[in-house]
Amino acid sequence: MLGYALAAYEKHSALVVGDRGISSQCGVQQGDPLGPLLFSLVMHDVVVPPNPGEQPPVPAAPASSQAPVESAPASLGQPEPLDAAGGRPTPPEPAQAPGSGDPAVPPPPPVGSPAAPRATDGALSQAGLDLLTFFLDDGAAGGELDTLGHWLQGFEDRAAAVGLSLNRGKCRLSVAPGATIPEALQGIETFPLDDIQHLGVPCGSPETMRAFVEEAAKSAERKMRMIASLPDAHVALTLLKFCAGFVSVVHLMRAVGAVFDFACIDQATQSCLATITGIETDASAWALASLPVRLGGLGLHSCADTAAIAHIAATFDGEACLPSLVTPYVLPHAMLLDEDDTFLASLEDPRLAPFESVLEKIQNVLQARDNYGGRGQKVWSATVHDERRKALLISMTEELGRSGRLQGSALALKQVQVRARIQSCSAQHASAWLYGNAEADPRLWLSPAELAVAIRLRLGLPIAPMPSICRLCGTGSADVDGVHARSCFSGGRRTRMHNALRDVIADFARRGLLAPAVERPVFSNTERKRPDISYVRDGTTVVLDVAVTFPLQPSNPQYAKRAAEKPGGAATAYATAVKEGKYRGIIDNEPNPREWLAVPLVVDTFGA
Repeated sequence: MLGYALAAYEKHSALVVGDRGISSQCGVQQGDPLGPLLFSLVMHDVVVPPNPGEQPPVPAAPASSQAPVESAPASLGQPEPLDAAGGRPTPPEPAQAPGSGDPAVPPPPPVGSPAAPRATDGALSQAGLDLLTFFLDDGAAGGELDTLGHWLQGFEDRAAAVGLSLNRGKCRLSVAPGATIPEALQGIETFPLDDIQHLGVPCGSPETMRAFVEEAAKSAERKMRMIASLPDAHVALTLLKFCAGFVSVVHLMRAVGAVFDFACIDQATQSCLATITGIETDASAWALASLPVRLGGLGLHSCADTAAIAHIAATFDGEACLPSLVTPYVLPHAMLLDEDDTFLASLEDPRLAPFESVLEKIQNVLQARDNYGGRGQKVWSATVHDERRKALLISMTEELGRSGRLQGSALALKQVQVRARIQSCSAQHASAWLYGNAEADPRLWLSPAELAVAIRLRLGLPIAPMPSICRLCGTGSADVDGVHARSCFSGGRRTRMHNALRDVIADFARRGLLAPAVERPVFSNTERKRPDISYVRDGTTVVLDVAVTFPLQPSNPQYAKRAAEKPGGAATAYATAVKEGKYRGIIDNEPNPREWLAVPLVVDTFGA
């Protein structure tokens, strides 16, 4: 890395604008992958006083003069008052975890003892603060106002020595009511303690949290309306998935949890999807769309269903960092989870009630303080998604029975087809078409009409307003669900689909320098069987036979049953029953059977 840094910064870069040149001599270069590391190395000595003796002892100031300062957003709760002697009061007894009988927070060891938290050996002890944390150029410091002012003066002096400056106009100072602001902190905008913000999220009272998130939700809704107005539907859907909705507010969900009802974001996401695709989703279809793509959904995750889990997981993740961010005096107060209204509101969120296994895992974490290595949100959300999918499959099949439109064997087949469709859509790579890639072949981006039909088929929604007679075969009934359209042999559609897939695979083999032959005779004992693709590799003749099967075709209900059992079940069944048997006898009759390898490549129409 040293060589890379020297190559990038040993000489000044020249920025040319027309006939004028500007010498770039300050700061790291934008886009430099080492930029954050190099900046942090410099900022460390700016944030932390190099000499522990530089900061004065903590003065005995009144409680009203204690507050955090932010050199960007920051957070710190209301500090405790000083005792009668002017020192820190004795920390409270350890907190009890909700629902457990064991202490959740051990009493802090004496400052300076070998078992003291790490914060006593680092930045906090040198700065004389109660809180000090930075992420690149966003930071927060907290403590008594006089100490805070002294630290800030030193911070600005050290920053100036390395060519950096603090923009006080972007700072926030959160203080208790009636606090006297020292001269060193003059000019910084002040806010009440219940309106603390840190890294773009609210950390104050539930009321200020709700007000903050409400404005952020309005902004997210405006962004989705702009995305929905884009002329390219596939591009708009991709932006909705990766740049709006759930992903744009997940940091707020981790901060405020169930304090705010994020259902408004879900409604805006559903409305945006309807505008992009022209599809009005019913309750079942939207429940499926909100599942991950690995479970057959569209990956448009529900914010309302995730908020509580996100906040609980973030609380446990943050708890593991507290010893290095706050002093032993503050630490016990910061870990009182049974007094944290935001945490308790998330823990008691009624949306979590149906998921007993998740609640049990959360209670285990409360008692053992094991946060899954920072993967709590991922683990618990995956469990919720799996259970929601099971419940959705049950409700969808039961709804078919209650509707009364189908009876007997027809009803049983339709119920199997519902499960087969969702299982096939859940197969690995079956959803690769769903969200475009900016570097992908332009032909992989679907037109608005193609996208709307593909999503309707994935969600089990009708693709036509009413059934009609198939215009290709003239005999079959073209049902509204598109079952006949995907299984009809007339018109050459199935052949074109097969040939398109064959050509794509042959092209990949050609790029791999395998010199593939397409539909040429290769067997010595017959010329009638011509594999789709063949090539020779290390003395072995490899033959590839491509096929596309439709797992819901009524003429072969066994494929639907296999598809309903596991993702890709229909393709596996067709490969075993048809393709492997087709070539087994031919290869066995070749002079050297061991020099042949037959590989069936079968996919179903849902992508499995």
